[in-house]
Amino acid sequence: MIYLTFGSVFGYLSDAAPAYRAAVRAIADLPVRILLTLGHRLDPATLGRLPANVHVEPWVEQLDVLAAATLVVCHGGSGTVFGALAAGVPVVVVPSFADQFANGRRMAAAGAGITVEADPGRDHGARRLIADHDAPRITTAVDAALTEPGYREAARRISAEMSTAPIADEIMARLLAS
Repeated sequence: MIYLTFGSVFGYLSDAAPAYRAAVRAIADLPVRILLTLGHRLDPATLGRLPANVHVEPWVEQLDVLAAATLVVCHGGSGTVFGALAAGVPVVVVPSFADQFANGRRMAAAGAGITVEADPGRDHGARRLIADHDAPRITTAVDAALTEPGYREAARRISAEMSTAPIADEIMARLLAS
């Protein structure tokens, strides 16, 4: 199962629907189930008819989904990338704005996935959104992330390392006890 999400803010963008359609088009022909989350703002009807292997929800409990996911295709937001890596799931990052580009580069440098940036010639001001012409590069990245074991191995290695770090409550207890 591929978890496809661009986070909770993306659906508020006026030009979000074409980007979602491009992402779905990129992976819909692969022999996988796809869970697509849109957030609470975007009406799923704006995406048109979706393939049978795509299930749409406005929101899901990410922790539960990551336990069942084989791959995450996302925007590169910190919560999604860190969540996927903590679960040992490789990531294909399709960044649009803010820290997403840096998060994608760092995740790719760690070997836990691939970043596919939109064609820079299609700039939307402060953000870059994917379009249909970007779909083949996303398909290639998703196929590689699913079939090359190094991505999953790196994600699992990072997950193991993350699991040894103390949680915030433990750190606060130590600080307050000092």
